[in-house]
Amino acid sequence: MQSSKYSPKESGSSRNQTTKTAVVKKAPAAKQAPAARQAPAAKKAPAVKKAPAMQKAPVAKMPGKRKNVIFQVQTKPGSKVYIAGDFNAWNHREKELCDDDGNGLYQVAVELEPGTYEYKFHINDSWCVDPENPKFNQNSMGTLNSVIIVEE
Repeated sequence: MQSSKYSPKESGSSRNQTTKTAVVKKAPAAKQAPAARQAPAAKKAPAVKKAPAMQKAPVAKMPGKRKNVIFQVQTKPGSKVYIAGDFNAWNHREKELCDDDGNGLYQVAVELEPGTYEYKFHINDSWCVDPENPKFNQNSMGTLNSVIIVEE
């Protein structure tokens, strides 16, 4: 959203114009008769500070504390295998797994900070949970995501 500043239009012949400003004086305040008896002023209660709202603690992100985590999955040789998760905004074309020996064991190393992550493999255009990982969560689509916990 752009902010705009109000600037009045200037007339073309502003060189020799004089601006007159009217001065308005206030009338003197009317005197009031003193009150017969005034009640003593009530004492103000001290201001109460509100406690800060409780917030969910973010996953610790400590520079230099990243760990190389090896993800692997066995599938048929010649497959296109990727990994996606909340560590890469679920980009299923960013991290490709490699089958260096041609035996169908695909692997990739991902640097992760300590924390809990959900992920899935994307094999030949199909989403798959990690068959070797018993930890999983149900996602908003009604399917499952594998879960990994990276310790400090």
